[in-house]
Parts: sequence; structure tokens; C-alpha cells
Amino acid sequence: QPLIHFKKAMLLPAVLGAALSLGATANAQEVLKAGGTPSGIPFTFLDVQTNEITGAMVDLVNALGEDMGYEVTIQESQFNALIPSLTAGHIDIIS
Repeated sequence: QPLIHFKKAMLLPAVLGAALSLGATANAQEVLKAGGTPSGIPFTFLDVQTNEITGAMVDLVNALGEDMGYEVTIQESQFNALIPSLTAGHIDIIS
């Protein structure tokens, strides 16, 4: 359990770092694609009523997107696929 909490705690700096670097990549698009896992309570989790990923990190990414003037979409991904998806350009930020 401590390793899982450590990995999740490390996502916050990644999200903030990616948000700061979005200036060049997000300017050419109107939608900010965020990757999130459905099993990271309370950071990200699947809301069974809406069938959408939600949580504290999703709220943070939505606030960043709103502040930057972008629509945010959350793409469901497994935890171990988040960084490869980011580096391959499939998502713009990890939530």
C-alpha cells in the first residue's frame, strides 16, 4: 500500500509540470486530453452513476483547463500506461 500511495503522490508534480509545459502544445488545439485511472480513490475514480472518471485530480485538471481556456476530456487509462501515453502524444496531461 505505501508504494501505491507514493506513486499516486508523485502524480501531482507531474500534473503541475505538464500543465506548465502546455503553453506550446495546447495552443494549437481547443481540447486538452487528460489521462486518468478509474481506480485511484480519491484522486481519480469511476463514478458509477455517470460512468465518468472523477476525483480530486480531475477537478484540478478541469480547473487548469478552464483557466487556460480549453475544454478538458478525460481518457480512461491503466496506471502503467499513463506516462507512455503522455510521451507518445496520445494525451496532453496526466490526471
